[in-house]
Amino acid sequence: MDIITMLVVVVAVIAGAIISAWIASNAMGRYVRELETFMATKAPEPQPIKRREEPKGSTKGEINQKKELGGINEEEIIKKLRQVIDEKVQNVLDEAKRKKERLLMLLDVARGYALGFITEEEYNAFLMKILGELDEFKRLWLARFPSQSDKEKLNQAIAYVARTKLPIELRSKDKEPIRLSPDEALIRMTSSINSALSILDELIKSRGENPAVTPLEIKLSQEVEKLRKKVENLEKRIQELEAL
Repeated sequence: MDIITMLVVVVAVIAGAIISAWIASNAMGRYVRELETFMATKAPEPQPIKRREEPKGSTKGEINQKKELGGINEEEIIKKLRQVIDEKVQNVLDEAKRKKERLLMLLDVARGYALGFITEEEYNAFLMKILGELDEFKRLWLARFPSQSDKEKLNQAIAYVARTKLPIELRSKDKEPIRLSPDEALIRMTSSINSALSILDELIKSRGENPAVTPLEIKLSQEVEKLRKKVENLEKRIQELEAL
């Protein structure tokens, strides 16, 4: 390729670049102008600020009526809330008896542990479930019978049941903790669960309800009731004889 041909090629390349840049510049300028024109036509006109006008014809009577309607709504909400609460706590005495049955089941599981049918992990898992149920029952009972004395008794019952968590150890200041054997642990567990049952019996009796849940308890309570009536009849008979 000679020098003349090279010059021609260079000139052609430069000319092409200049023409391309000019075309692109014209196109971009036209696009910008069109865009400015479009934005100018679409720009929203400023709206005058309107003052908020109070509705005509509103009287004090209408305002009072709205307040009364608001009061009715509040009363309805409270009424429904009271109904839900009453439905939840009205059978709390029956729930207390069911909790006694659950504690008796826990005692059966403890016996199963002592006999080797239940592991520590299985007993503790069931114990945690019972403790959760007792805590829920405590809230229901106090919602029905809000009493500081009852609260303390329920907390004590829950503490008795919590003491049965395995393993059970004897602790002393001078010696290392001694882990009780399953048989010895069962004695401690039975004592603690019976203490919790006694507290539930006391709470149920304090509300005028018979705490018996097992067939044996029911039979014994029936016999006691029969004996009580016989004693009352005998006392009346003695008083009648003394009056003669």
